[in-house]
Amino acid sequence: MLSFGVKEGQKLDWMNVFVTGLHGFVGSKVKAEFERGGHKVFPVLREDLLLGGERLDRIAKWADVVVNLAGEAVTGKWTENKMIDILESRRVSTRNLVDSLNRCSKRLKLFINASAVGIYQANRFCDEDSLDIGSHFLAKVANAWEEELNKLEGARKVVLRLGLVIASNGGILKRLIPWIKGRVAFVLGSGDQECPIIHVEDVTGFMMYLLKHQELEGVYNMVIPNSVNFREFVKALTARKGLVIRVKIPEWLLCLIVGNASTVLTRSAHVIPWRVMESGYEYKCRTVREVIEELKS
Repeated sequence: MLSFGVKEGQKLDWMNVFVTGLHGFVGSKVKAEFERGGHKVFPVLREDLLLGGERLDRIAKWADVVVNLAGEAVTGKWTENKMIDILESRRVSTRNLVDSLNRCSKRLKLFINASAVGIYQANRFCDEDSLDIGSHFLAKVANAWEEELNKLEGARKVVLRLGLVIASNGGILKRLIPWIKGRVAFVLGSGDQECPIIHVEDVTGFMMYLLKHQELEGVYNMVIPNSVNFREFVKALTARKGLVIRVKIPEWLLCLIVGNASTVLTRSAHVIPWRVMESGYEYKCRTVREVIEELKS
């Protein structure tokens, strides 16, 4: 099976790829994709990330590529301690990684850092050059995460601002599918909020594309170019399920249940992946319909 974004016949020299958050939903897909490309993939342990020091220094000596996905999950109720963990797990681990890489005489070839489209101000049209950065909690987290990466010296840096990552066995669908199989679909909030999604194979496919195209660096919005709102996403998801009861959960009720975490699914900017499209990368799934069809294949 060919990796998406890499043409048949192209060969990439194998590299040592160190992945933080390797055992998470996206991390496991990244591992599989890089190994299919012939690369050697290694985990970076959470303990090492948080403590820093000699173990990360040894990793810095061996690493050709670092993919930084580690961070406390944003799902669940945002208590004060949870919010501290969400922020600091990203900021501290990235800072320690960058410190070790900066101390190392060997120069890293590529550092890919996850971030989120939640960095943008809601209800705005935003591409990668947008200055409409939000002031809400998720925006502050993403901004702090990216600022730590900016301290890395002498290496190509890429920030992937991820939308809602879609796959049949993970991400948001892992929570929605059991209900849909029971003929119930939830419309969260008004349903009019933007739903910036991306198929997980386009996330990993673009990472592989970055290895071949060394001129690419900076910020990239990892979302489909043909955006929909949440109501349209649910409609597409349930299109072939026959009679489905759609239950609207108002934002006030979501807030009551999960607190400020409700903003993850009820507010978003209209995110445009201008630099991804300009890069020449060919999406596997450009529309919500293609994403849903891929889930069923």
